[in-house]
Amino acid sequence: MCVELSQQACDDPIIQSIMIGAPVSHSLSTRIFDVTIPFSADLPVWPGDPAIELRPLARTADGDPCNTTQIVCPTHCGTHVDPPFHFIHQSGRLDDIPIERWVGACQVVHIPDEVTRIEPEHLESAGIAAETTRLLFKTSNSRRWASIPLVFETDYVALTPAAARWIVERGLKLIGIDYFSFECFDDAENETHRTILGNDVIAIEALDLREIQPGFYQLVCLPLKIASGDGAPARVILISNE
Repeated sequence: MCVELSQQACDDPIIQSIMIGAPVSHSLSTRIFDVTIPFSADLPVWPGDPAIELRPLARTADGDPCNTTQIVCPTHCGTHVDPPFHFIHQSGRLDDIPIERWVGACQVVHIPDEVTRIEPEHLESAGIAAETTRLLFKTSNSRRWASIPLVFETDYVALTPAAARWIVERGLKLIGIDYFSFECFDDAENETHRTILGNDVIAIEALDLREIQPGFYQLVCLPLKIASGDGAPARVILISNE
C-alpha cells in the first residue's frame, strides 16, 4: 500500500524527524509505502511452528461493551525482525537494539527473477552504493504475496552462506527480504543465519516489496519491544521523495 502525503503532513516536524537524512522539499512528492504483510490467522508460519490465532474475547455484536481479541503467535511470523539473539545466545536481544538501527536511509535492490539462490556475484552486480548500510532485497518472492490463500513454500529465494559472508565483509548492518526467511530452507546448519546474526547484522523478513522500485528510501521498522526478545512482528514502511 502506498500513501501520498499532503504538503501539510510533509511540513509536520514529526514526519520530518522520521525522515532521517531526507529533508522534505516543497518541489518533491513524498510517498509512504507500507511494506508490511497484513497480520491474520490465515498467514502461514514456519513449518513446525504453531499457527497464528486471533481469539475473540469480547464482541459488541454479542452485547459486549467493546471488541477485544487475544493474539497467540510465534515471535517469528508475518513481517518480523531477527535480532542476533535469535540464533546467537550471548548476543543482542530485541530490547538491546537501539531503535535508530531500525530507522534510516536504506537501499532496495532487485535480484533478477531467474535467480533462485542469491550468491556473491549477484550482490556484486546489484549496484549496491558504497554508503549503503541497510539493504533490502526485492526478488521473485514478492509475487507470492498475490496468491490467496497464502501457503508456505520452501523454494523461496534466499541468501547462500557465501552471500552472507559477503554481506558481513561489506559492512552492512541491516538486511531485509521479501519472504519468511533470508536463509535457504535446506540450510540445515543455519549457516546463513549464524553468519549474519553472529556478526551483529539485524534482519527484517517477509516484506511485501511488490510496489517498490529499486532505489533509495527512508526505512522505518518498528518491532514490538519484547523484553529479552528473540524476534517480533513489526510494522515496516518505506518513505521516498520523488
